[in-house]
Amino acid sequence: MTYSQKFFNSANESNPEGELAVNILVGNIIEIATAHANMLGIGNPAMAHLGAGWVLSRLTIEMTRYPKCNTSYVLKTWVENWNRHFSTRDFSVEDEAGNILGYARSVWMVLDMTTHDNFGLAHLSLRDESVCGEPCPIAPQAKHTEILPYLTSESNANPKALKANVPDAEYTFKYNDIDFYRHVNTVRYITILLNRYSLEEFDRNFVNRLELSFLHEGSFGDTVSILRHNSSPLDSAFSLVSHKTGRPVIFARLTLAPRCQMSPVSEKSALDVHVG
Repeated sequence: MTYSQKFFNSANESNPEGELAVNILVGNIIEIATAHANMLGIGNPAMAHLGAGWVLSRLTIEMTRYPKCNTSYVLKTWVENWNRHFSTRDFSVEDEAGNILGYARSVWMVLDMTTHDNFGLAHLSLRDESVCGEPCPIAPQAKHTEILPYLTSESNANPKALKANVPDAEYTFKYNDIDFYRHVNTVRYITILLNRYSLEEFDRNFVNRLELSFLHEGSFGDTVSILRHNSSPLDSAFSLVSHKTGRPVIFARLTLAPRCQMSPVSEKSALDVHVG
């Protein structure tokens, strides 16, 4: 079963290039995932009764182009599979004509809101017909060691071993960075990463692929070092390292592509199924 929702890309949600901003896209991906989970009876209201909540563990997005300002687009989502610990949920992005603009893959877990341990999915009841089983056509996210090949083996114990080749920056999480669960909102991480680029870089290029892996919670008042390694002018890996704990909060990789390579039209989705 797939679930779809139509969105309108207003000027307020567009980037300086007149396209849907990546952070807004991520926010809407989370919104439609939440709506679908609620419809299946396993959303946040059901989780609250168990003292638990869904949290995003990994997110990968790959786009060939983005919706233009003042146009509509459709997000579709489906549960590919799940096991005792994690659920894999996929997404497609279509323009008004039904052309595919990109895909996203995500991995979710249920967290115990008291202990912050993995609550597990064995407590949930998901009907077999709710699992689509259709794989996402983009490549899965690589392991951390492959995303960040410049990390040394001891980097989990000493994140400063990350061989950043771009000067460090720092950021302190503020009130507007914090979400309902009182840790840093996923969309805020995207904004922090995007702000490490210049306007000119995005005038020439667009975000072709984004990989995020969430390792530890970020909290109000925490300061992180933003470590960056450019393996090429269009390929950057990031690690946000907490000053308080010394541990990486997230790993990320952004791959840009020249705007001249932006696809005008992609193939129509084979998953052209709406809520039934």
